[in-house]
Amino acid sequence: MTPNYHQQPWNQIRTKRGMKRMAACLVMAAMVPCLVIAAEIDLTRYLSEHVKTSEKPDIHEASFFGVAGNARLFVDTAGSEVDATIQLNGTEVVGANSVSGSGRLDVPVTLAENNSIAVRLIGPLGSSVSIRVKQTADVELHVRSLVHFNTNVRNFVAARVFYGKLGFETLTGFPDTNTQGMARAIGIKTPTSYDGSKGEEAGGYLLHGELIGVGGFKGGLIDLIEFSIPRNEEAPYARINHLGMARAAMLTTNIAADYEYMKQQGIEFISAPTSRSDGTLFAIFTDLDGTYYELIEIEGEDEETETTHIVSLGQINVNVSDFERSQAWYQMLGYEVTDKLAATDSIEVANAMGFDEEFEIDGAIVTHSEDGSALELVQWITPYDPERAYRVPVNHLGIHRMALSTSDIVADVAALKAQGVKFISEITPCCSGPDSPGSIVAFYDPDGTVVELVEQPFMDELFSVLKWVKATFF
Repeated sequence: MTPNYHQQPWNQIRTKRGMKRMAACLVMAAMVPCLVIAAEIDLTRYLSEHVKTSEKPDIHEASFFGVAGNARLFVDTAGSEVDATIQLNGTEVVGANSVSGSGRLDVPVTLAENNSIAVRLIGPLGSSVSIRVKQTADVELHVRSLVHFNTNVRNFVAARVFYGKLGFETLTGFPDTNTQGMARAIGIKTPTSYDGSKGEEAGGYLLHGELIGVGGFKGGLIDLIEFSIPRNEEAPYARINHLGMARAAMLTTNIAADYEYMKQQGIEFISAPTSRSDGTLFAIFTDLDGTYYELIEIEGEDEETETTHIVSLGQINVNVSDFERSQAWYQMLGYEVTDKLAATDSIEVANAMGFDEEFEIDGAIVTHSEDGSALELVQWITPYDPERAYRVPVNHLGIHRMALSTSDIVADVAALKAQGVKFISEITPCCSGPDSPGSIVAFYDPDGTVVELVEQPFMDELFSVLKWVKATFF
C-alpha cells in the first residue's frame, strides 16, 4: 500500500544522513521543477499470429482499440507458400498473393476508435502469418518516480525477520484497514467479510504491512504485506520466465560474502554466484514464500556489516509476451531503453536461472528519465510460459504490483485512457479515508501486470528532495 505521509510522524522517516539533513533539503523541493514527460510513442494497437491448421482456409476475426487516424499494418510470413487476405473495418487492405514470399509487408491503413480485423489464411499446414498494427501517438504524462514494488507474504512477522536478516529496515507503516473504495481500487470485490472491528469501513480489506528498505528511501522500497481479508495462499510463480513481475534485483558490493552469510541463515539459492557473459556476478534466491530475488554484485565500498552488503534495490523484472509492444508501452511512463540484454548465455547461466536448457530472450533494461529507476523487460522466446500475470485482487503471494508517483493523476489517467489502457477502478482517495489529500488508481500493462499511479502532495515533495540529495551528495 502507499502510505499517507501526511499522517506519518517525522521520526518514522529515517534516512542515513538523518533528519537534520532532510529538513534542510525540504527547502530545495520547490526548486526542483515538475517534469512533464511528453513523447512520441510507436504503440502496437493489435498483435496476432495465425498458423494454418487445416486443409481449408483458416479465418480469424478480432476487434481492437485505436485512435482515429493513420497507422501501419505489418505482415510477417514464415514459408514462401503461405498467403493471406486481410480486411480492416470491412475493407480489404491485403489481397491474395500480396503476402506470399514477401517476408515483411508494410501497409498504410486508417484506424477508428473501434476496429475489426479479419484474416483469411491460405497455404500448407503449419505455415504462419504474424500481424502487427502500429500507430504513433503523442503522450504527455506527469510520472516522476517509482515509489515501490509490492511483495505479498503468508506471515508478516516471519517475513519481516527474513528481510531483516538481509539488512532491510522499516521506513514507515500504513493503515491495516481502509475504505471499500480503496479495496475496489486494488481489485477487491466489496463488501468483503471484514466486519469493521479493527477500524475503517466494514466490507473493506484487512492486512498488515510496512514499507521496508536499505539505505533509507534512496535505496528503494518494498511494500511488504500480509493480506488477511481477502486471503490468497497460492504459491508465487514457479519459475522466473512467467509473465508478470517474476523477480526483483538487490544490489550488493560483495556477493560472495552475502551468499555465504545468507546460506548460513537458511536462505535457498538456485545456485552459487555465477558470471554472465558480460562479467556480471549474480545469484537468484527465494524468500520464505518462494518469491524470487536476484542478487547482483556492483562496484562499491566493501564495508563491514552485521547482515549483508546489499546497498539498494535494483531493477524490477517484468516478463512480457512481446518486447516491441511492451517497450513502447512503458516508454509512455517515462522508461527508455538504456541497455539491451544479451539474447542468450551459457548453459551455466541458464542453470543458475533455474533452467536445464539454454534460453533465448528479447529484452532490455529501461530506465526512468526522472528518478533513474529501472525495469528489466524480458520476452522469453524459449522457454516460454504463456500463462498470464497474477489476476486481481492484488493479494497473490509474490510481487504483484508496482507503484509510480505522479504530480497530476487526473491528467495522466485521461492520457492513458485515450491510448486504450484498461483501469481497475476510477481514481480513489488515498490512503486514509474519503477525505485523504492523495489519490490512487491501478491499471494493466499489455500482459495484465498491475501498475499503480499515486498522487500524494507530500510524496511529490519528498521524492523531489531525494532526487536533489542524490544528485548533490552521492
